[in-house]
Amino acid sequence: MIWLSPASGTKECSIYFDIRDIDLQRSEGKSTGVIRGLVGDGSCELWGEVFLGQREYAQVLPLWTESGEVESFSDEVDESLLLQEMLTAVKGLQFSVGSSRHDLSLCEHANIEFSTPSPTDCLAA
Repeated sequence: MIWLSPASGTKECSIYFDIRDIDLQRSEGKSTGVIRGLVGDGSCELWGEVFLGQREYAQVLPLWTESGEVESFSDEVDESLLLQEMLTAVKGLQFSVGSSRHDLSLCEHANIEFSTPSPTDCLAA
């Protein structure tokens, strides 16, 4: 789990990015692909994606409620800062993609905590 603080102004908030899926390939000495997971604040959880490679960016996918409204975080969350923090945090992780089994290893980076699923659960067969 990666903890982020994308608050606007001086008000603090904590948002987490809980990695659930890692789909990376090794291309020209660089990891490319997408890392997906839950982005949440304890009361709202949305699906987030971080793309690595030639075009690197993060996005939070819209989720509609049964009443047809789009779920979102509180106004205190600066969405552009959240996306930048997601991208920066994921790029700070060290990825190693093995060529024979496409094994994936994650190494901890400062201020990043892993929780369920563990990095070993993310190994590609």
